[in-house]
Amino acid sequence: MGDVAVKTTGGWPGLRLLARLPSWFRFVLVALAVFVCGVIASRPAGATDTSPLEGDVAVAARAVEAMAHPGAANPLVGFPADFGEVTNRAPVVVVGPDGSTRAVDPNGGCSGPAGNTEWDFGTGCKAHDLGYDLLRYAEHKGRPLGQEARKSLDARLAADMHAQCDVNPRGRAGQCHATAQLYAAGLEFNSWRQRWGPPGHEPVLAWGFGSAVVVFLLLARLPRKRGPDEPVDAPRPRAAHDRYATFLRLSALALVVIGQSVITVLHWAGVSATWLWLLTWALQAIPVFYFAGGHANLTAWHAVQADHGGYGRYLAGRISWLLRPVLAFVLAWLVLPLPLELLDVDKSRVEMFGRLIAHPLWFLGLYLVAVAATPVMAWLHRNARLATPVALVAAMIVVDLARIGFTWRTGGYLNLVLGALLLQQLGFHYADGSLHRVSRKVLGALAVAAVPALLALITFGGYPRTMMPLPGEGSSNLSPPTVCLLVLGLAQICVVLLLKPRVTAWLAGSRPWRVVEFARTTPMTVYLGYLTVLAAVIGVLGLLDSPAAFDWVATKPRWLAVLVLLLLPVLAVFHRFERNAALSPCRTRETHRTRLAVTLGAGYGVLGVLGFVVTGFAGAAGTLVVFKVDPLQNLIHLLLGWYLLHTAHAGTCHGRRPWLLTALACVPPLLVLEPTGAMVVLHGATIVVALAAAVPKQDQAHAGEHRQPRPAFQHP
Repeated sequence: MGDVAVKTTGGWPGLRLLARLPSWFRFVLVALAVFVCGVIASRPAGATDTSPLEGDVAVAARAVEAMAHPGAANPLVGFPADFGEVTNRAPVVVVGPDGSTRAVDPNGGCSGPAGNTEWDFGTGCKAHDLGYDLLRYAEHKGRPLGQEARKSLDARLAADMHAQCDVNPRGRAGQCHATAQLYAAGLEFNSWRQRWGPPGHEPVLAWGFGSAVVVFLLLARLPRKRGPDEPVDAPRPRAAHDRYATFLRLSALALVVIGQSVITVLHWAGVSATWLWLLTWALQAIPVFYFAGGHANLTAWHAVQADHGGYGRYLAGRISWLLRPVLAFVLAWLVLPLPLELLDVDKSRVEMFGRLIAHPLWFLGLYLVAVAATPVMAWLHRNARLATPVALVAAMIVVDLARIGFTWRTGGYLNLVLGALLLQQLGFHYADGSLHRVSRKVLGALAVAAVPALLALITFGGYPRTMMPLPGEGSSNLSPPTVCLLVLGLAQICVVLLLKPRVTAWLAGSRPWRVVEFARTTPMTVYLGYLTVLAAVIGVLGLLDSPAAFDWVATKPRWLAVLVLLLLPVLAVFHRFERNAALSPCRTRETHRTRLAVTLGAGYGVLGVLGFVVTGFAGAAGTLVVFKVDPLQNLIHLLLGWYLLHTAHAGTCHGRRPWLLTALACVPPLLVLEPTGAMVVLHGATIVVALAAAVPKQDQAHAGEHRQPRPAFQHP
């Protein structure tokens, strides 16, 4: 099902082995993997409240107990007084086949494939439905019942069905008991999946359709064996590296990741925020990351232009190179918790750790926005070299004042984009040599002047004192970004420019540069290695099980030890994958479909990456600006973005399949229980555009639409 028959010289051998299997076997294998991962990931965290039951919740618990052990007494007598009003149910009393008095929901019934069946399991199923309503009632009251309540109701239904087979076998007692066992097994599986908590109304259609879309997107990206008549790939031209800019980009990224982890771990360990805020000033290196990234983006754009390429080719190569390891990491982390789930590890702990490691994805997602805007910002840099950064600074100040004065929450998100573009614009000035002409005295004076300016803004301007999100602090200068972060970023840029001669001389040595080159070419290997160490440290200190307690012998979370053992083989696989990875040959053609594919691919890639920051890898749904997202939607968005960029990069976006699959991938978000207007508009518009792009052109042989493909460009 791959879109292009590409044989790469590198990559993970497991993918090549999978590509050699028959199509039907690949489909079954991938579908089974997606189903297992989806079932495990959909399990909720489960109730953690162990306080004594009181009031109406205690009454509901006794009612459940009475329904699980029916007798001659009327069970409705023990129901909470407002049960009917809360649940909108009107239960009635019937006599069961065994002669016991049962309370049932007259509108209920068996939800299996055969309904109540010919043996009439209806009475037991209706009583079971009413018992589930009691569980929902307790949840509505704010105190869900424990797992034993649902287990007792499920056991009661299983016993009722088998008892009905004994009372009314209809000449096929064995078949009746087999059907009852099948119903009971399905019931137990669903209760296990929901951790025996309150049953909820789930978007089964959206989940099923979404899982199918994930299968199709994964199968569409599997490589196929190249035919003997296909041309041999030309060598890829290399971009000239500025070693110092590469070092800045990687070191800033590492400092932010490590800094956020250190601050979170110290908070879990009980360190007061009174001292942690000082640490945020030293660890906040995001401005340097975007500054150095601007240099890399402008260099890549100029290289593509010099090779007679355009926006489609630039974006297809640049964002594919960035999105590929992010997607691989997300897929790995979606699989890693599976053994922990099977061991019944507290999911809230796993989600807490997952959110910690997903947090760095937010500025990578924002960086993708800056990458996509590079051609436009490069044009502004060429035609309004000084006016552009001044206008961006003025816009940030105006938006910040409007956000504070009118409590304009969206202004914070807008400032994130404006700040990233401003810092990238300064990176453009570094790339063309403009900043090299600024004297060292001026740079030093600006860096020193930033300190009193920051203190004045915090003291008299009312701005937060922290430069990155800090547990226990109400807000920070990063969320949302403020003028203080801008001042800090300008000071950091002055410092890194002052340090350039010394660091460049140090990087000229072979050993330091080998370390930087290893981190550049194997970023996910390095990150997974860091996570392994982080999980080990947290496990030894027992911070997730007992905050502020270092009695590691008694409190260390053993699930983290299991996680470390799981990360080690994944680390080895990622290292081999990245070490041998080779981009497919660039067959991008600068056409309308190519530009549409890269634009949609970049947009959905950003939506997927930032969506995981909001929801985590297996958490509940959340809101990203105006879009309500959940982990399954995030995965579909990320896969769709990756797939569209691949079709543009491989030159296959001119056929029908990519656009029909794009329209199909936009259906699941519309099937959720309560889709937001923004999601409907976004995915509805994408479906219309994709279906229009699937219509073949009348003149497919137009010379302008078939520009000859170029060798793939190796990005810095």
